[in-house]
Order: sequence, then structure tokens, then C-alpha cells
Amino acid sequence: MQRSFLPFILIGLFVCGCGHSTATAIVNGTVRFDGQPLADASVVFEPTDGSRPSAGTTDASGKYTLRFNPTTEGAIAGEHIVSIRTAPAEPDPENPAVERLPSKYHSATELKATLKSGRQTIDFDLTP
Repeated sequence: MQRSFLPFILIGLFVCGCGHSTATAIVNGTVRFDGQPLADASVVFEPTDGSRPSAGTTDASGKYTLRFNPTTEGAIAGEHIVSIRTAPAEPDPENPAVERLPSKYHSATELKATLKSGRQTIDFDLTP
């Protein structure tokens, strides 16, 4: 009797999905600040529809790749608000870090991006 419910459970899991759209964008790029690569910066793409955000961290050459989580690359296709910061979003009072970027790139961000399904490169050339 319990086996008769298995197809319905599987269909329900398939329809519900994993919490994100099937349209996935694989995004990488480079962040520069005042013409120089920005290392160790957090780059967050937050969908305007409230879906799950994706994030990446820049390497020494300013390059980043967006990830849904530590093991899955990508972001949901669509409109995004982008924030870039060099200090943690939640400061550690025991180990304070100074934010090197103006607030127009993080707490009062003016950055936006439209992601399409598939691979794309989105670079950011930030100014002081």
C-alpha cells in the first residue's frame, strides 16, 4: 500500500525543486577598485524577486565565480541587486575590519545586474 504513494512523492519533489529557478546563470568576472584588482572581496547577487542569493569571493587578481553554495556554481537568472564589500557584513567586535569600499557598493548599493541563462562574464570597475 505504501508503495502506491511513492510516484506521487517523487512527482511532488520534482515539482517543488530545490528552491531555485531552472534558469541558471553561470557567472564569473573581475572586480577592480580604482583601476586595481580587488582581492578578498565578497560579491553577492541577490535576486529582486526574493529568491536565493548567490555569492563569490575575489582572488588575488580580483576574479570571482558565483556559487549557490560551496559545491554548486551558479545564480538564478533574472534581475539582481549586487553588493561588494571587503569587510564582513557582520563585524566581529574582537577582530574589527575596516571596509575599504564606499557604501554605494554594499549597504546602499547602486549596483544591478541582469543574468541570462548560461555562461556570462560580469566585471565591475569601481571608483572611490
